[in-house]
Amino acid sequence: MAVLIRAAAILLLALLAFLYLGKFTFVKRLIFGALVLVFIGIVVFYELSYTKQSKLNKDVLSAFNQNQTLICEGHEVTASEFTFVGGTKVFTHKNRGQSIVSIENCEVK
Repeated sequence: MAVLIRAAAILLLALLAFLYLGKFTFVKRLIFGALVLVFIGIVVFYELSYTKQSKLNKDVLSAFNQNQTLICEGHEVTASEFTFVGGTKVFTHKNRGQSIVSIENCEVK
């Protein structure tokens, strides 16, 4: 997160320098500056939501690895009956071999 904030700050400073050193009208500077701020806001919002979902996934996977029971779309998922497939981030039943549900739809019981 800190890297993203630093990158956004450097980008913002570079764009502000470009706007004030270039020969733009005040209205063009204002519009361009507003667009840059909206873009930075979208990037920060995306990063925060991705970080939150990633933390939730790590917590669920950690609970699964500690043999705790998960609730995934109404199914009870345990390490004794299911396997976690890291590439697709789904739980598959050991005996049936079918994918049950994505880790994003699970919570610790």
